[in-house]
Amino acid sequence: MKKEPDRPGPIYDRVMRRLVEGDLPAFCDWLEVKWDIAPRVLPGTFPAESLTADLMARIGPKHMLHVEYMRRPTPDVGGRMVAYRAQVMRRYPGTQLTQVAIVLGEGRLQSPDDPKNGFQLGLRTIYLREADPDRLIAVPDLAPLAVLARGSEGERSRRFADTIELIRKQPEERQGGLYEAAVTLAGITLSRTTIDNIGKELGVSIDEVVHFYEGTEVGRALQERGRSQGREEGVAQTLMVLLTGRFGDRPGLVDLAEELARVGSVEAVIRAIGTAETPDDVALAVLGRR
Repeated sequence: MKKEPDRPGPIYDRVMRRLVEGDLPAFCDWLEVKWDIAPRVLPGTFPAESLTADLMARIGPKHMLHVEYMRRPTPDVGGRMVAYRAQVMRRYPGTQLTQVAIVLGEGRLQSPDDPKNGFQLGLRTIYLREADPDRLIAVPDLAPLAVLARGSEGERSRRFADTIELIRKQPEERQGGLYEAAVTLAGITLSRTTIDNIGKELGVSIDEVVHFYEGTEVGRALQERGRSQGREEGVAQTLMVLLTGRFGDRPGLVDLAEELARVGSVEAVIRAIGTAETPDDVALAVLGRR
């Protein structure tokens, strides 16, 4: 029997990349990291250590920024940040490296520093639950993060509603990615019922949801035929977010997500998840069975 995952793979990393890389200078300003040249994303994969950074960017002639995003920190984060620094020092000798860990949800990161033995990494940790929401919602590409910032559930709910309204004012080609990020991240702090109710209050129809998702990576992938296994697994992970957000943690959702990932119609899948009362209803609508 397959174990239901604690978190649906790299979905949070993917939506964070979309938001951050959409306006990298604004993200650096929010981090209060000084940049001397227009920030640009660099390759973040280090094959020697099988490491792939969430964000590696050049922000100065001899200055780089490395950021990792996580829903909740695990004990190995500090060690991995040390490994990244070692790889950067090898590939880019003489470069200053600023490292930041951003915690999207709960938990606290254990510092890798060992002052007694003279080791200090200089890792900066940002807990979004303590961040100023006003600075985030002022920038469209960072606005979906505002629902994770400090405040009560009611305040976060209002921020989520404000974010959806802001997304609707963006160019059509940008709305899908921002909407996917907003709904995915909102699931960290708000219940599915709250998210659905806000959508209804704003008049967000299932047709609009389908339209939003058609422009996202999951939408494009669902419409492709004959995709690779790796691509299919990524789609299944994204669908797990939608399924667990709609129905909560239930047995069998992993298998259902994998079956739905092999379906070619994004409209059929998203519409079924958005309107169904149970996972069985989704299987019946899309796969023709319960």
